[in-house]
Amino acid sequence: MKLEGRLWQLGNVFTLVVVLLSARLVFWIMVQGEALRPVTPSLAAADAYLEALRSRQGAAGDEVATSGNAFDQLPQPVIQRTVDLLSTIARGVIWDRTGRPVAMDLPASDGGWMRFYAEPSLAPVIGYVSGIRAGISGLELTYNDTLLGLDRLDAQLSQASHQPSQGSDLVLTLDSGLQRAAEEALAGHSGAVVVLDAATGAVLAMVSAPRFDPNLVLDQTYLTNLAACAAPSCQGVFINRAMQGQYAPGSTFKTLTLIAGLDTGQVTPATIFDFGQQLSGPDGPYYVYAVGGGVIPDPNHTESQLSLELSYAKSANAAFARIGAEMPPAVLIDYAGRFGFSLPGDPAWRLELPQAAPQLALDLQTLTTNDLLRASTAIGQGELLADPLTLALVVLAVVNNGDLPLPFLVEAVRDPAGNVLQTEPARRVVTGLMQPATAALVRSMMITAAEKGSGRPALVEGLIVGGKTGTAQVGGDLLPHAWFIGFAEGTERKVVIAVVVENAGQGHDVAAPIFARLADMAVRRLGTPVAEVVPRPDGTATGANTPVAPAVPAPDLPRDPKKLEVVTGPGACPGGYVGPVGTGQWVWPVDPPYRLVVGDDFTPVHPGVDLGANTGVPVYAADAGVVVFANWTDIGYGNAIVIDHSNGFQTLYAHLSQVGSACGAPVAAGGLIGLAGATGNVFGPHLHFEIRVPGGFVNPFSYLPPN
Repeated sequence: MKLEGRLWQLGNVFTLVVVLLSARLVFWIMVQGEALRPVTPSLAAADAYLEALRSRQGAAGDEVATSGNAFDQLPQPVIQRTVDLLSTIARGVIWDRTGRPVAMDLPASDGGWMRFYAEPSLAPVIGYVSGIRAGISGLELTYNDTLLGLDRLDAQLSQASHQPSQGSDLVLTLDSGLQRAAEEALAGHSGAVVVLDAATGAVLAMVSAPRFDPNLVLDQTYLTNLAACAAPSCQGVFINRAMQGQYAPGSTFKTLTLIAGLDTGQVTPATIFDFGQQLSGPDGPYYVYAVGGGVIPDPNHTESQLSLELSYAKSANAAFARIGAEMPPAVLIDYAGRFGFSLPGDPAWRLELPQAAPQLALDLQTLTTNDLLRASTAIGQGELLADPLTLALVVLAVVNNGDLPLPFLVEAVRDPAGNVLQTEPARRVVTGLMQPATAALVRSMMITAAEKGSGRPALVEGLIVGGKTGTAQVGGDLLPHAWFIGFAEGTERKVVIAVVVENAGQGHDVAAPIFARLADMAVRRLGTPVAEVVPRPDGTATGANTPVAPAVPAPDLPRDPKKLEVVTGPGACPGGYVGPVGTGQWVWPVDPPYRLVVGDDFTPVHPGVDLGANTGVPVYAADAGVVVFANWTDIGYGNAIVIDHSNGFQTLYAHLSQVGSACGAPVAAGGLIGLAGATGNVFGPHLHFEIRVPGGFVNPFSYLPPN
């Protein structure tokens, strides 16, 4: 063999060795690295690591603590490696259904990130993150890996090479305006509200009161004061009462009893109940139903006979106690179990947040032998415990002909570039919970209950409303829990709502009016913009006050209508949007230290300013308004957003790496709308920012506050 051939073979061998060594190195770094240098970016990872540590140390008799927060028990090197990893990740933004950012990362003074929550009323749902920015509760926990990008290959590669990365965004089904209105409707009382889209099961609002402040939850002083507080406004703030509250449901449970009775043929619309002799008491006349050595009082009507429909409408205890007492115990247990009551373990479906299993009885066996308990259970008392979401599911199945579209909170998951990765990842339907004919009958009877029974305060002019009140006795000197569950239907949409107000009195006096208020908004005014009421840590939020809008000035630079046209160019939005009106109190579109001109200043050939924001730096709306362009441009701007402030001003944000809003989205001053970048005709990452007025442009530095 010639020398050239041998050298060629030797070179091939050398190349093969290098490739094999490189592959092994990549394997150890990317595949075995976590085993050699573990990190725990989630509670699940921390728990798994501690469990493995217990297994290894158990044989040596050295046990790891098994109580408390898992992060607090981790060895310091693991915590530090986790902190180092998470400091390179900008956690994904959480948006409401209107495109308003409700949870986001902001730059911290130490160069890292801090989590900011713009809508505290969502705290029981969104949850919060730990000091190292891993999800601790709520959707922050459920979708922790998604929000950190741990389930995205591109983000994993960036993290393996210790490069900055961006987590994925969540778009929620929740509406900020309806959410805030629901919290305000509780008026400081403890309780919960759930509002569902009746067609899909999407959660439009989920309120639990009292609640914690997600922006203060890591502050030790706040937590100490919370622990020392004995007032009702401090009790159970970390419990999501909408899904984890355990309440006697009162007469709302008669809806489930009615379903079971009709579906099995035990009762029909022709059934008539005779209540016997009326008795007199200190609170007025009443009937009783005697069963199992006890009596169930029935003070809710004066008629000696009622049809099944009017018995439900007037909430006749004697009628439904009799249905329960005469119902085979297995039937009551079966139909309650279809909605999760006393199932042996978790329900067949999985929701996105933890839900407390509703309780039919302490011991189901007692229902088979204790007629009095079964009769009491059928009217919503006995040993029953339920949360508002469970009772909303009963109504949701009724209005869907016996099928149940399970509630879900996440509409979509998007990557940092705005591409949709998943749509409705938790949406599922459970079928056949009752016969369609039964559902139709129950729906009709719920309408009668609202129109002719105790549910009259829930009526809304122009809407079809059906529902059931509940007044759940809790014993002692405490007032009963006030309940209302029902549906409201208009031309725009149909919704299901469950309301419970703790120790507040009668359901028709307290809960039904709350239902009416929220039903009107949910059906007719969903998407109403809200004012930003939580100051951002950098002080750039405008708050809730709305000063008089400024007069529109003459342009400093005229605009050639044939150039720099964006709003009506390719990729333009359809238009016709209505959004919040700008106040004229401008805020900076970027945080410090990115407020310096790094490229062109405001000149006749460059009618904006180039602010030195690096790729991935958050970009904020400079004033309230509505998005009228959110797309790629073909005229040099790259990815761009234009906001119309409905007062003669428009602002443009260009060269974005991520467009974080959409056509028609209402935005608040200081609201996150995207990330800076280097797209379009640009020689480096920055934000190109313009303020446009009719006929041209004005100098942004004449309007932005002092740096």
